[in-house]
Amino acid sequence: MFTSIPSDRTSTAVEAINVNPFTKVVNLRYTNGYEYKYSNVSRAKIVNLMVNPNMSFGFWVQSLSRDAVRALSYLKGNTVATGKLCYEFIGCTNDSKAVLPF
Repeated sequence: MFTSIPSDRTSTAVEAINVNPFTKVVNLRYTNGYEYKYSNVSRAKIVNLMVNPNMSFGFWVQSLSRDAVRALSYLKGNTVATGKLCYEFIGCTNDSKAVLPF
């Protein structure tokens, strides 16, 4: 079950975030339209973002981007097997109202 984080927080880099603490997956859209899927995100990190309305998107996403490794093509859809925080590019849009994929 994905939960959308309210976009009333100000961020110049992040447009939308959907999180699923059960599967440890985060879908993220930057303001340039690029969309990424992060797998194996710490549940504590996800819940912390959900319950703290004052938390900065920028700092939260920056730590994801810094620590994540690119999902290899042969692991497509099976990044849980690595046990590491992984990311993969899932698309691009120029419509700020488009929903993120679940």
